[in-house]
Amino acid sequence: MMKKTLLMMMMTPLLGVSQAIITSWQMNANGQKASYWSPSGNPPTTTYSYVPTTDSASVLKVCYRTDSVWIYSHGMVFNMGKYSNPGACSSKVYIYRFPRTPTVPTTKTISSKMGAIGCLVNGIPMYGLGDSKSWTGSTNSNMGGQGIWNVEVYKGEGVSLDTALSAHPQQQGAYHSHANPRRLYQNTPTTQHSPIVGYAFDGYPVYGPYGYSTPTNSASTVTRMKSGYSLRSITTRTALPYGVPASQTGPPVNSTYPIGTYCEDYEWSASNGGDLDKYNGRTCVTPEYPGGTYAYFATIDASGTPQFPYYIGIEYYGKPDASCAGSGTSTGLKFPASGTICNLPTNLDEKVKEFAVKVYPNPSNGQFTITTEENLGLFSKAEVVNMVGQKIYSIDITSEKTIIDLPSGTSKGIYFVRILGKQSEVYTTDKIIIK
Repeated sequence: MMKKTLLMMMMTPLLGVSQAIITSWQMNANGQKASYWSPSGNPPTTTYSYVPTTDSASVLKVCYRTDSVWIYSHGMVFNMGKYSNPGACSSKVYIYRFPRTPTVPTTKTISSKMGAIGCLVNGIPMYGLGDSKSWTGSTNSNMGGQGIWNVEVYKGEGVSLDTALSAHPQQQGAYHSHANPRRLYQNTPTTQHSPIVGYAFDGYPVYGPYGYSTPTNSASTVTRMKSGYSLRSITTRTALPYGVPASQTGPPVNSTYPIGTYCEDYEWSASNGGDLDKYNGRTCVTPEYPGGTYAYFATIDASGTPQFPYYIGIEYYGKPDASCAGSGTSTGLKFPASGTICNLPTNLDEKVKEFAVKVYPNPSNGQFTITTEENLGLFSKAEVVNMVGQKIYSIDITSEKTIIDLPSGTSKGIYFVRILGKQSEVYTTDKIIIK
């Protein structure tokens, strides 16, 4: 019976994945603009100035089809936290893709230590567990380096992270989170399961720190999810975790480079009594996945301090989308030209009006109008597809108003009006009822 139960748990995540990964994103509300706090001076005497921007906040577009979900954001939110490193937050272009049906490979992919590993539900990138520095034996410093002994991010940058999302901007202004995103779960009592705070690029959800004490029982008490990682008991840095020989000896273990300075100073072990595996997750039921899923958890200690490895472990549990994993401020991805449905925020601001079109009347008898207003130059074609994705009608957009007249005999039901851009990319999809 136990084997059957476990098998059911491994199969049923696919049922929930199809929707939560589409509906969990925080969409831009009422054209809300991003804002941040600009620091001046050094801790502990840092002062801040509130800076409103004209850039759009949160997630601006979510598109999906049977195999993938895409999200688009500028990497900005309203009232970003008070970080203390120099630099100002600036708008970027993020298009990330996630598999709707995650796969679990035998050979795992190492998670990026410096680039993106996923995205928070508010459109802010999640970065890995290292900072940009690693040990260089020839100069006896952490500048540059060979990526063998990597400075652990909270040790190296924790003091500069804000308390909202454990985030800060890098030199080019890209605001990103390294650890505990408090703002995304702080209104949920610790007696309730934490909400989804993001998705890793392998398609699995990342939750806040609290989950069910019994992984398969949603009626069990809620407890803080404890990491299975601990500091290694070493006096020299000659070997990597799990007995892997190091191709370069690290710095001595001393007061200058104490244990915990580097990612490689940590090691996962079942004997640590953690709730999570070495990927920083587990197979469990959650409010969004009552049938079960694999899920990562943002780990903290009893005092609320972020706990290594923060979001995901040294490796992904599933297979990440190679176009996104480790990416910087732009992935180069585009929204697909066909088979895609897109969700858009309401009351879009000027920055996002490129996605706004009107389709009326709805319901329709088969003849209706598409209005593109001042955005005419962005669009090339309108298509009507049925519920199974088959195109039944297509017309070029040559004016601000395009009349659609479906062939006589078109069956009654629900259809989708898809607006394509100049490169055949899908800008938006609206639902229409033919009566």
